[in-house]
Amino acid sequence: MTQLQSVADTPAAASEALDMFQYEWGIYHKLVRANEMHHRELGQILRRLIETRFDRPFTFLDLACGDASLARCVLKGSKVSRYEGIDLSRPALKCAAEVMAEVPFAVTLSEEDMRDAVLARPQSCDIIWCGFSIHHLDRAQKQDMLLALRGALRPGGIFVCAEPVCRASETRSQFTSRWEGELRRRFSSLTEREYAHLWNHIRTYDYPEPPEDWIAMGERAGFSRVQELFRFPGDLFCSAFLFER
Repeated sequence: MTQLQSVADTPAAASEALDMFQYEWGIYHKLVRANEMHHRELGQILRRLIETRFDRPFTFLDLACGDASLARCVLKGSKVSRYEGIDLSRPALKCAAEVMAEVPFAVTLSEEDMRDAVLARPQSCDIIWCGFSIHHLDRAQKQDMLLALRGALRPGGIFVCAEPVCRASETRSQFTSRWEGELRRRFSSLTEREYAHLWNHIRTYDYPEPPEDWIAMGERAGFSRVQELFRFPGDLFCSAFLFER
């Protein structure tokens, strides 16, 4: 049974949020279908981690879950006992409720801030996944978030994330200058208008860190082991990391 927990909203605000969600979600799904953000590889990584580490019932916390479609594919046929999806977008959570409607495990979907969500779940999660969201935080906030994530994991639990990365000592402006043209070539599935919308988001909200800094932050947060699992082909743009409790 899927439980959807959210807060009240005005009809006008809800309509505006839905319109923006549908437009941005259309962009996102174009990238997914074309595998231009390597969601297939990320799903395979998560699947392998589950198969090799969890031969018993486990819980899965999906931060910034969106429509939960990646999680549904990853968890199919696994021993997951409970799935929790967290997102600040109510339209996304409504989509997630439809995606998870017929699954054979407990599902809870909550409209929450990521950090508040993990702080409210001390040592309750076996796997936490977050795709392309923590990079919106500044450096100190990222460090605090990793500390909170470690606290939300049970002993032996893991946190996996995929995030933009930059070169060592590269400034944010250097990162965006380096990627504006190259990313347009990579995201060939998008129209000019869609790419302009996406690029404005990247230029405004993305705060990448070098891979070695993600590892160092994880170690400072108390994780027993941190490793880079996957790096997008070509020059540094995004990587996936494993943090072990």
